[in-house]
Amino acid sequence: MSAVILFIAILAVLWIVINLVYRKYLCKYSFISLKYGVLLVIKKSSSVKPSGVIGKIGSLLIALYVFALVVSVYTAVSAVYMRFTGREPGVAILIPGVNVTGVDLVMVLVAVCIAAYIHEYMHAKVAASSNIAMRGFGVVVALVIPIAFVEVDEYSFEQAAKSSRVKVLVAGVAGNIILYFAALLLLLCLTQSAGVLVTSVYSGSLAEEHGIKPYDVILAVNETRVVSISTIREYMSLPENTTLKLTVWRHGAGYLNITLFKPANVTLLGVAVSVPPRLELASILTPQLALYIVIFATWLSIVNFSLALVNALPLYITDGGRIVSIVLGEKIGRVVNGLGVLLLVLLIASSRVW
Repeated sequence: MSAVILFIAILAVLWIVINLVYRKYLCKYSFISLKYGVLLVIKKSSSVKPSGVIGKIGSLLIALYVFALVVSVYTAVSAVYMRFTGREPGVAILIPGVNVTGVDLVMVLVAVCIAAYIHEYMHAKVAASSNIAMRGFGVVVALVIPIAFVEVDEYSFEQAAKSSRVKVLVAGVAGNIILYFAALLLLLCLTQSAGVLVTSVYSGSLAEEHGIKPYDVILAVNETRVVSISTIREYMSLPENTTLKLTVWRHGAGYLNITLFKPANVTLLGVAVSVPPRLELASILTPQLALYIVIFATWLSIVNFSLALVNALPLYITDGGRIVSIVLGEKIGRVVNGLGVLLLVLLIASSRVW
């Protein structure tokens, strides 16, 4: 609780300073404004320049949006079907501060900021490249969260060709899908399939007794390559007294052989594990820092994918909702958006808090 109070106190002092600096110096700049004392807005109309490349990849942007829409609808329908047929809900809801806490919470907030910025920047970039006027593109700092935004001139937008308007709207989802695939590629480069990384060792466990330490990488058990925690569980579930020889990589010590005796009545090694970063990376950065990078790349992929799927659905206020109205017309668009809202409600009802 003391940490929370300290955080609130620091935040309050920070915003008092921001208010004083704004009134003294920053208020003279037209592109900077402060609203309600806790919303710092930085908006410039000329910050995004047109690009000739955008015209050449319009079809790709649309294809990525269609991919997101298909996956979104399939995921939602599958989750609802599983729920109403008595099976385990297939979609988990992540609530920052409730089931996402600590370092993960910080990483999620940073990932959300990046995803939102890319989403809005892609809208702005395609609009500028399609000769659609913009009133502004910038960033809002709300308490501790920076949020990107774009303001497209509605008259200019409505006067543009239908294809141009659709490209502007699909660009945000496409940008998030691109960043999702980039994060997955980064994860492939950062992690390895062999072994498991020990993130913690339980007190009084077999692992603690035999000197296994946090951030060790268990590579093999009795010369059997470890591909997941299930490999270790298979050996730990043996019903007789067993001697296990672990091949372990430890930062600063290299490869080690640890021999432990497993009594017949012990079925747990006593470790929490994660996917290991590449040993070359862990050697340079330390396993802990390498693991943080892997976790952040994971959250970056999850957040971008989730944001893309939500915005692809036709939900009146989403990009998908406006696209449906442009392509199918206002009347049919309202029907499709209504179905999208119904599907979303059913999806939330069928989900679980992770």
